[in-house]
Amino acid sequence: MGFLYAVVAGLVGLHVTAQVVRFLTGDDRLFGLVYMFSLGAETNVPAFYATFSLLFATLLLAAVGLASRGDPSAGTAYWLGLAAVFFYLSIDEMIGLHERLSEPLRSELGTSGLLHYAWVIPYGVGVLVFGALYLRFLAHLPRPTAVRFVAAGILFVGGAIGAEMVGGWVLEQYGTANVAFVTIQTIEEVLEMVGILVFISAILDYTDRQFGGLRLDLSSGGIADSA
Repeated sequence: MGFLYAVVAGLVGLHVTAQVVRFLTGDDRLFGLVYMFSLGAETNVPAFYATFSLLFATLLLAAVGLASRGDPSAGTAYWLGLAAVFFYLSIDEMIGLHERLSEPLRSELGTSGLLHYAWVIPYGVGVLVFGALYLRFLAHLPRPTAVRFVAAGILFVGGAIGAEMVGGWVLEQYGTANVAFVTIQTIEEVLEMVGILVFISAILDYTDRQFGGLRLDLSSGGIADSA
């Protein structure tokens, strides 16, 4: 986990450095470095990392679900359901599906200000439904795992939806080529990345507590605990 935190710190440092130089020099390109390391851009280094981290979480969740088969109290369906959600999020991160929803939804609903990015409406409803469905699952998890899952969710949703809403308001007021918008965008992406790291850390801790870790058993073609 230390390596992943170091990667995130490095990506944030490169992003901030590129943005500071951008505003000091007035050069929005800097030989392509601004786009390459911008936390808010697509198909660049931070975006590829974000996709990887979501896919990594997907694999861990699927592994826990498969390892818990046969134990009615382990919530296998919930773990596999989480894996499906995170796989969708990784695809979304890769192709920017939610961004593509904003314009047609904004035109249809006439939203503005905090709802400039209109995709937050269906996704926000989805978060509420998801939370209601998973309350029972959280209640049956070990308390340390449940607390870390909730903390990770608050960080991720706070960035992905909360900061995005503020960013939409700033965009309408001042545009995107200003320190305020870039600052909100940076906060948004950092919250998302840290939220995923907290979640991954919680899954790994859970596997240690419940299974003594997980290993890939090629001889049986599946996932097994390492105890």
